[in-house]
Amino acid sequence: MAPSARAEHPLLQRLQEIRQRSEALIAGLEPEDLCLQGMADASPAKWHLGHTSWFFEQFLLQGLPGYEPADSRWGYLFNSYYEAVGERQPRPQRGLLTRPSIAEVLAWRRRVTAALEEHWEALDPQLLELGLQHEQQHQELLLMDLLDGFSRNPLEPAAFPNLEPELAYERSWRDAPSGPTQWIAMEGGLVEIGHGCPGGGDGFHFDNEAPRHRLWLEPFAIADRLVRNDDMAAFIDDGGYQRPELWM
Repeated sequence: MAPSARAEHPLLQRLQEIRQRSEALIAGLEPEDLCLQGMADASPAKWHLGHTSWFFEQFLLQGLPGYEPADSRWGYLFNSYYEAVGERQPRPQRGLLTRPSIAEVLAWRRRVTAALEEHWEALDPQLLELGLQHEQQHQELLLMDLLDGFSRNPLEPAAFPNLEPELAYERSWRDAPSGPTQWIAMEGGLVEIGHGCPGGGDGFHFDNEAPRHRLWLEPFAIADRLVRNDDMAAFIDDGGYQRPELWM
């Protein structure tokens, strides 16, 4: 492939954009923020950055001739739940990992990204796509875990206090319907769900989204808009969590 065509290949461009996006999420944070683990079910931002690099190194790059991991000990620190790969740091104790430093983790990310950019044509495209989807998943987790951790600070810190509109994610909720929520009645019955359903496209899917199969649904109703923060607060105030039939 010609160098110009290679540089413009959609997969390579997605790789670069997704890796850069992960690092942009921590641009305004302090080193102390990156080790924050607000609860046992959360993970520090630094861990998410390391784990996504470990995934690429473990499952794609290690098979390349001559490639050596940045530090063989880091696999124990940044493995999540891949039991076949080996032992791992207990999840509730990820916040204890002050080393490697964030500078070392970011240098590792640059090393991994450079190797992916150099060898992406030799890698399994489906496995590379899985790695990219996996990293995007951890971008969401990073923000969720950071929100949890910051919510426990009496100073009420903000991760993005000066976020410019053009850098923000699309805010389609601004165009959401106004007024009371309306409910749309659905008949239920025998339906098909899973990857490959009509209208669902043939793009990427995680393994637990397939195969396509039939399911019986009882009649139900669905709101005509996304759930907003005030909707959730009203649900809690109304005792919704005391009625498991509503949310189980």
